Amino acid sequence: MVRRLILSLLALTILAAFAGYVWEHRSAANDRAAHPAPGRTYDVDGLSMHIDCRGAGEPAVLLEAGLMAGSTSWLQVVDSIAAHTRTCAYDRAGMDWSAFGDYDAAAGAVVARLQALLKLADEHGPWVMVGMSAGGVYVREFQVRHPEDVVGMVLVDSSHEEQAFRLPTSGGLDRLDQMLKLCEVLQPFGVIRLTKGLDGFMNWYQLPADKQALFRANYYQSHSCSAIARESTAFSADLQQNVTPRSLGNLPVLVLSQGNEPRGDAQTGQTDEAARRQREVWDQLQLELAALSSRSERRIASRSGHIIQFEQPEMVVQAIHDMVEMLRREPVLADQETHDVTAAIVDPLSPRHW
Repeated sequence: MVRRLILSLLALTILAAFAGYVWEHRSAANDRAAHPAPGRTYDVDGLSMHIDCRGAGEPAVLLEAGLMAGSTSWLQVVDSIAAHTRTCAYDRAGMDWSAFGDYDAAAGAVVARLQALLKLADEHGPWVMVGMSAGGVYVREFQVRHPEDVVGMVLVDSSHEEQAFRLPTSGGLDRLDQMLKLCEVLQPFGVIRLTKGLDGFMNWYQLPADKQALFRANYYQSHSCSAIARESTAFSADLQQNVTPRSLGNLPVLVLSQGNEPRGDAQTGQTDEAARRQREVWDQLQLELAALSSRSERRIASRSGHIIQFEQPEMVVQAIHDMVEMLRREPVLADQETHDVTAAIVDPLSPRHW
């Protein structure tokens, strides 16, 4: 009797898993049909990778998303930037419309795939590289490998190569890793979609109502958790190398930093005081990023946390517009002496040109 009951439960579990698997993959296919890629896809080393380029003019702008995000993370700003110059947003492997597969997610591999993608898409610089959060590390790596293609850089609350050793520790990352491991197991069988388990990620972006369906379609792909976990693990490994950020010489750089009142997070157990201590170190890291170039400026997004392009999108657009206009006025950049970047913190409503 007990054996029969166990076998029945096992059969029901297998049947439920199979039904969930079929439902999940049909739902993901329906999402893709409802929200097709806005740009084009190309085969990069066996991976289908997506890039969306709009507008016309030089210098061109390349948007590099933050960790666990793709081109849709720029949807509040991309049209305004493209109205002014050629603008490309793309998806790293596994993100948004780019395929998931067997690939290296370390920064060097990310940059190599990006360069190959740009070549296939016949998109050329000179580039203003815009990197948000971890994207800031990726665009600096791109500049190291292809300095001749980069004429300016905008860092949007960028990560710092030494942050893993200098930011106060928090249990939030351990909890995130545990959640991602569970999500990897459950997502292919429809459990995450059914329980709306990734809505917390989307809440970071404070999405407008008309964009929520698009974000949900991208985050609830059958491979999303696996792609996020791989990227997160690879980026953590990059940071564990504790490499000092390389000098950017006299490359024009504009650093945008979060500036709202830091508050704790009940979900991760972080207190307000811990959040303030973390912000103090983060501000110092942001100043150091500005100091990488002798032609830098830092602006504070006083009403924003980390996701500035959603909380103050107009500030991101203005920063990129200012960089492009400055480069158009001064196509040949002359060497200048390093200035004190602590004096370069300006009122974002009154942008200062270089």
